[in-house]
Amino acid sequence: MSYKTHPFWRVEKLLSPDKNSKSRPHPNVAVLSHHIPKTAGSSLRVAFEQALGARSVYGVYANTGASAMSKGDEIWLPSKARVLHGHFKPHANHTQTFPNAIKAVWVRDPLERIWSLVGHLLALKEKHPHYILLKEKLPESSLKSQESIVKELLLNNTIEAFTNTYSRFFNSVSIDEFGFVGSKHKYEEHLQQLSDLTGIQLKTLQVNRRTSQTYQLPSSIKQLESHIHHEYEIVGDFL
Repeated sequence: MSYKTHPFWRVEKLLSPDKNSKSRPHPNVAVLSHHIPKTAGSSLRVAFEQALGARSVYGVYANTGASAMSKGDEIWLPSKARVLHGHFKPHANHTQTFPNAIKAVWVRDPLERIWSLVGHLLALKEKHPHYILLKEKLPESSLKSQESIVKELLLNNTIEAFTNTYSRFFNSVSIDEFGFVGSKHKYEEHLQQLSDLTGIQLKTLQVNRRTSQTYQLPSSIKQLESHIHHEYEIVGDFL
């Protein structure tokens, strides 16, 4: 995902290009908000921006340092950033680079997350690189419907990154090491808990939601839960 940076940040980076790292920590960051795709992350980012102002929330995505952040490397950040939100993995170095930050993440039923992800890609088609990946990796016979695609992914683990999302995300930092783990299925309740924990008054928003909250997965998909049992072992207690 490409992230549009604030014009003031571009000026600040020119004037103060030094990067943050273990040896140059960023004390102002209060929340490391990890966004696993299709777990209400877009809604949460907007909620942070409304509560704190856009200049206090820095999006860490592919074009703004997500790779470096995921590796625990040094990264340039606005001096007044209070929340870092985006598609980056947790790393042990973050404890020293962001000594005052709470690590926060949201999770979702693994089957439902995969179903929602595939639906999202089918809606965007070639606009999203992962849709192109689907077309490259899956047999043409599986591309007929959302259900057939999800079945192929679950039965044959065709794209490991899709079916082992939680295993990959929490492979170096355990889910138990996070200061906050929210469930998308209890969004309002857990958003209030995050507000209480951080002191940031967050309001419930629904952004980029393509699937109704009352939608039920097809029974043919529910029956395949055992194929990603390892994912449920990681997040099951937090759902």
